[in-house]
Amino acid sequence: MGIALLALHAVTGAGAPAGERPSVRKSAPAGIVWPAPPDPARIRFIRTLDPTAAQGAPSLMKKMWRTLVGAPEPIRMRQPYGIAVSADRKVYVADTASGTIHVYDLMKPGYAAIRAKATSLIGIAAEAGRLFVTDSVAGTVQALDLRGRVLWSLGPSAGFVRPTGIVAARDRLYVVDTLRHTVVVVSLSGERIGTFGSQGAGAGQFNYPTNIALGRDGRLYVTDAMNFRVQVFEPDGRFVVTFGRLGDGPGDLDKPKGVALDSAGHVYVVEGLHDVVQIFDPSGRLLLVFGGSGSGDGQLWLPSGIAIANDFVFVADSANGRVQVYEYLRTGP
Repeated sequence: MGIALLALHAVTGAGAPAGERPSVRKSAPAGIVWPAPPDPARIRFIRTLDPTAAQGAPSLMKKMWRTLVGAPEPIRMRQPYGIAVSADRKVYVADTASGTIHVYDLMKPGYAAIRAKATSLIGIAAEAGRLFVTDSVAGTVQALDLRGRVLWSLGPSAGFVRPTGIVAARDRLYVVDTLRHTVVVVSLSGERIGTFGSQGAGAGQFNYPTNIALGRDGRLYVTDAMNFRVQVFEPDGRFVVTFGRLGDGPGDLDKPKGVALDSAGHVYVVEGLHDVVQIFDPSGRLLLVFGGSGSGDGQLWLPSGIAIANDFVFVADSANGRVQVYEYLRTGP
């Protein structure tokens, strides 16, 4: 069953039990849902991914020991942006401010961190046992192994200026270059294949694009930020359709950021200025709005990236320094 109702407010209730491990389970209790009852819930908040909580609260003795010996503080998520979910159900979060890739395993409790050699991590993709990241300041696209070692790198000499969003599609990568107003196609082995798009406001043109997602049908969804819209393309770069407009009402795209699709083909667009995620049908009709400004469960503050896997929705809650996890309920709780 698809989403059929528009809702702008959350119903708040009990969240995840205190101290519960960071793994995501479909049996998590319902508490914060959209739309509000009595309408059937279609989105519910599951939990927060936060490396500080995953590592456990330090005891007084641990704090004293760190002070005495100068031990490093626990890893913190400072400014998450890009999110990718691998085929083996691991969630990779690119932390722009620290150059860290935070790793969560959805199949079991656990947390790990990968230090990347990057100035400003933005986008991340996971494919074929490798990670592919963009560094917007250095102007590079890198392939990493799962320990963070660089396998190959493309930079300004390959024509990149400010690469941001990235998505993997079988044998290739699609990389958004914001300042070149284009999408660059790269092989998984690091060979530049081609590009599509140019600066402008016409169909198939971009004005500072930022993020990109892949649909099950192979189509590409690109956030065309300063044209205040999302554009859809075939895998070969042919323009299909566009939706969105500037404004501050439901369905408007004032500061569109991350984009992703659920199993039913609904298009999720992060609205960074208003701290919500808006869900559209494939034709661009607004279906649902969830989130809202704040630092509580289910709330967002300057959100950015988004990824969806098995109808779990992961949103980079950038200014709150965390990832918020929701679930799309195809047939209700």
